[in-house]
Amino acid sequence: MKNEKFENDIKAVPGVFSRLSIVETEGEKILKGELDIIDATGKLWDTYQIEIKGSDSYPYCFPKLFEIANAFPKIADWHVYENDKSCCVDVQPSEIILCKDGLNMVDYIQRFAVPYFANQTFRIREGYYRFGEYSHGIFGRIEFYQSKLKAKSPAELIKMFGLILGDYNPDRTAYCPFCHKAKFRHCHRDVFKELQNVKAYLYNDGLALIPFFKANPEYKLPKVK
Repeated sequence: MKNEKFENDIKAVPGVFSRLSIVETEGEKILKGELDIIDATGKLWDTYQIEIKGSDSYPYCFPKLFEIANAFPKIADWHVYENDKSCCVDVQPSEIILCKDGLNMVDYIQRFAVPYFANQTFRIREGYYRFGEYSHGIFGRIEFYQSKLKAKSPAELIKMFGLILGDYNPDRTAYCPFCHKAKFRHCHRDVFKELQNVKAYLYNDGLALIPFFKANPEYKLPKVK
C-alpha cells in the first residue's frame, strides 16, 4: 500500500547513504541498493543488497526491510519473517514504543538497519549474535517484557500486565506494589506508561502467557540486569 509519508521521507536518504537510490516499483517508490557495514575503525566489514519499502503504519512502525542477495537464510532463526521474508529488526511491542513519536528514515537506517546487518555479519562469521537476541515465539515475548518490568515471578509478571491494562497510576506518594521500599514513581511508573502504548500486544500476550505459566509451573523468568 502506497505511503506518501514514507515516499517523502526517503528523499533525504541518498544524501547520507549514497549507495541507496529511490526507485519505483509497482507504482510505489522504495529504497534499493547497497548498505555498507563499517566498523568503529572505519574498515568496511560487509556490504548488503537491500530494499526498504513503506509499511501501512509508517512512521509509527518500522518500514519493510529486505536483504535481497541471499546473504543469510530467510528463516525465523535468522530474524526474518517467513511469511514475507522481511527482516525482523525488533520485537513488535518494542517497535511500536520506539516509533510512538514517529520515525525518521535516516535515523532508522543508522540506528536499526545497520546494527541488524552488523549482527548478521557477526553471526555468519562467528556462529552467534554478538549482542545477544530475543528468543523466538513466546520465549522472546517473555524476555522483552521481563527486560522492562523485572518481575520476580511469572505470577508477578501477570499481575503487572493487569495493572498496566487497567491504567494503574496511584498517588505520587504511593509505594510500589512490587518494590515496596521505593515509591512507585521512582521505579515502575515510567515503564508502565511506556507499555500502555502497546496495550493490544500486552493483552494478547497475556492471554498466551497465563496458560503457558500454568502448564509450566517450574518455569523461571529470565534473569535481567
